[in-house]
Amino acid sequence: MKNYILLLAVALLISCEQSKTTITENEILWDTYGIPHIYATSDNDLYYMSAWGQMKNHGNLILKLYGEARGTSAELWGEGFEINKALHHLGLYEQLQPAYDNLVPKYQDMLQSFVAGINSYAEKNSDELDEKYKRVLPITVNDIIAHNFRVVNYEFLIRGTFSSNQKIEGGSNSWALSGSKTSTGNAMLVANPHLWWSDLYLWHEQQFITNEYNMYGATLIGNPSIILGFNDNVSWTHTVNTIDNTDLFELKKEGNTYLLDDEFIPFEVRNYIVKELQEDGTIKTHEFKRNIAKHGVIIRESENSAIAIRFAQMKNFTPLIEQYDLMSKAKNLEDMKNALALRQMPFLNTVYADKDGNIMHHFGGLVPKKNGDWDKWQGVVSGDSSADIWTDYYESNELPVVINPPSGWLQNANDPPYLNTLPKVLDPNDFESHIAPNNMRFRPQRAARLMHEEDSISLNRLVELKHDNKAELALRLNDDLLALKDLTSDSLVRAAVDVMTKWDGSYDANSLGALLFMEFTNTWALEKQTSPFQLINLLKDPWQYNDPINTPDGFVDNKEIVDIIKKAVENHLTKYPSLEIPYGDYYKLRIGDLEYPGTGGPQHLGVFRILYSLGSTPDEEGKFFGNFGDTFVLVLEMGEEINAKGLLTYGNSSNTDNKHYGDQLEMFSKNKLRDIWFERIDQETNMELKENKNDM
Repeated sequence: MKNYILLLAVALLISCEQSKTTITENEILWDTYGIPHIYATSDNDLYYMSAWGQMKNHGNLILKLYGEARGTSAELWGEGFEINKALHHLGLYEQLQPAYDNLVPKYQDMLQSFVAGINSYAEKNSDELDEKYKRVLPITVNDIIAHNFRVVNYEFLIRGTFSSNQKIEGGSNSWALSGSKTSTGNAMLVANPHLWWSDLYLWHEQQFITNEYNMYGATLIGNPSIILGFNDNVSWTHTVNTIDNTDLFELKKEGNTYLLDDEFIPFEVRNYIVKELQEDGTIKTHEFKRNIAKHGVIIRESENSAIAIRFAQMKNFTPLIEQYDLMSKAKNLEDMKNALALRQMPFLNTVYADKDGNIMHHFGGLVPKKNGDWDKWQGVVSGDSSADIWTDYYESNELPVVINPPSGWLQNANDPPYLNTLPKVLDPNDFESHIAPNNMRFRPQRAARLMHEEDSISLNRLVELKHDNKAELALRLNDDLLALKDLTSDSLVRAAVDVMTKWDGSYDANSLGALLFMEFTNTWALEKQTSPFQLINLLKDPWQYNDPINTPDGFVDNKEIVDIIKKAVENHLTKYPSLEIPYGDYYKLRIGDLEYPGTGGPQHLGVFRILYSLGSTPDEEGKFFGNFGDTFVLVLEMGEEINAKGLLTYGNSSNTDNKHYGDQLEMFSKNKLRDIWFERIDQETNMELKENKNDM
């Protein structure tokens, strides 16, 4: 009888497990935040419904982006000429068919299914879409691949160098904690990418559930795969790493030849056209020439010289679908390492935690093996010698990686990999210097300090730490500012010092010293003719590798700083009624008709919780409106049952008539996260709509 009962119990457990995982219907459960939980019987059905879900939330924007990536938006609706031209000039369209052909049939089918979902939604919901964007229909697989290249390779790696010789610095925060650092003994992860709150930088939150795996996370819109998130066994996030796989070469030129290894050789010449719709409805055809050297494509030239650009995947672009499919289906650390070894994503750190308690920071991507150190490659390099034309990349296991450090935690906030935990594990001398520099700015210092000074962290405490918005630079300089009062009798300067030193360094809505400190640092940078992002270089005591979270420190010239504070005060009072004003009264969050007080501050001041008005100026009332910073936020615990909280700052739709356009912005303003509904019972309890694939 006992054996019968035992067998019955086992059978019931197996039955319950099967009923939990077996999926027989292809359907989407839409929750009350507009997040699609996609249940699919196959990968092809999954990707079809994923495309349908993205179109439902971002239809017009996705079609706009595909038209730009196709290189025809200027012809179809008269916009995007410069991006059309840039992608043609870089030779993207010669790579599309080979990129597709090199995929195994499984992934070709998944891409075709994604395309079919987009076109089906557009056909069945045509009245929702702008007439001008519908001109790009039908979408093809090549459009998806081109959009993948445009977003990942061009926007993140190439654009700054291509247009202005400036490498663009990205933003994101991450923490991974092993059980020795948490109150429950379970590993935890924080995902916190920072991007613009518009256009191609928007995240789309979604869940993929099949009989093989259950993956929750987010993707950049228009891309098929989930880029970061978690499944039942593993979790990961990405941060932009200090990778240098885009370089410029200056070539000596004579006529249509260039000097290489003491010999003038001819450029390879190719022509292309970009068509542009005119106001009168006619199409103007622009003809361009593209010179190509062994170094790469020529992007600027004069009579005697030319600048060539070289970048990763210049001739062997690979869509991301295989790597992220394997990452989404990973069951353990080895599976994740094997997926990362593909290096189809050409850049990004991966910060990882799993149910077995492992944590990892992996410096990933296609890192070129170069001739020379880091500094050599930060400017324009001479193109005279073929020895400098890099052709090979480091294998994944040759790059910096830390797994399960003694500290029990890992961080990355876009800093080099060598101080991802304290006490440090990696030695920069073990790696070629051209792989990464060795420094630590104020935001990663704040990230490391918050972990270093905490023990036995609960999930709720981790959420609190994620919302930390104190400026590390303000805390560092508090005593130096206070000492300035002895150098001046100017009442306004002394009052300003009082405001900045009484202030606790927080960028909360009610903080009274935050705007004045920002005015001071901006004036300081302006007076020194540098960027606010370079303030770390203006301090007396330089940053030290052996004291990474307490340096740099101090003013070089205290009297000069007094004069700068005076100018800052004068600037401040031309815009605001007093020295002490609530930060959230003038730093705002706005999406459509929604407006809330801002919380969070600029990353260059060492604020972990990012809110920034990037590239914008205050309005006539002195108000700034945040447009860059926290986007998709995920804080989770990898226990037997996953406990996860998250937020998508701007909501899960860019369609202005969608109820989820901006519906999470108020929570962002109040430093709140919402529960992630990972299990079906919670999704059904909070369900707004159910759609079946048969109706799509």
